[in-house]
Formats: sequence, structure tokens, C-alpha cells
Amino acid sequence: MTTEGENRDGQALADRNRDLVLRLMAALDKCDLETIRTILAPDVEWYVSGVGTLDLETLLAQMQEMLGLATVAHTTIVATTAEGERVAVESRGNFEFADGRYYRNHYHHLFTVRGGRVVGVREYLDLRETERAFGPIGSGA
Repeated sequence: MTTEGENRDGQALADRNRDLVLRLMAALDKCDLETIRTILAPDVEWYVSGVGTLDLETLLAQMQEMLGLATVAHTTIVATTAEGERVAVESRGNFEFADGRYYRNHYHHLFTVRGGRVVGVREYLDLRETERAFGPIGSGA
């Protein structure tokens, strides 16, 4: 049986983790590499459905290549759920480019936070929309 204090501490941890993840989401929109690097653990494992697992440097390079030139970059958070070290985020992205391309996708991310850093991410999205905007991606893992 957990005490009221333990419940309060658990909720406080979940709230801190949610706040950290929301800061990360905002930094991703801006391609703010400094903030992203302070939030993501150096050995983060970022899994993208249909692509596979990316290490930090591959993730940052792909993000810059794909979204770094967006003239409009906005992610709308639809809902979040935080429990302990896990934070789930449902979101919609809207990105537009000077060449007339646009990229609009729906996402579900499950973040794992330990020691104040994101150590794992599972990302689910419509890969067809990503490939429509950017061409073939990933290994299909």
C-alpha cells in the first residue's frame, strides 16, 4: 500500500518528466540543438516505426536535413499522459518549406526519462506522409 506522500512524490516526478518532454518537443520544432542535447541522453535510443532505432547523432542530422529549413514549424500537443519515468505524447506537426512543400503528420511518442534526461523514445507516425514530403526513408524495420 502506498502512502499519500509516495503518491504525491510519484506525481511530482511524472509532472517534472512531462515538463521536460514538452520542452524537448518545443526545441525539436526550432531545431534548437543545444537544448535538445541537454535533454536527450548521449546514448538515447530513438525508435521510429518503419525506420528503426536511431542514435543521437543520426537523429540530429536527419532532423536538421528534413525539418531544419522549414519556414513554418509548429507541433500541436493533443494530449499527454505521464506516469513515473514514462511520458506519452499525442501530437500533430505542421511544417512548411520555401519551395512550397508541406509536411503534416500525426505522432504518438512514448518517452522514457531517467535522471532528468530522455533515454528512450518510441515514435509512431504515418510514414507514407513522411515519404511523400521527403522521399524514401529508413530500412523498414
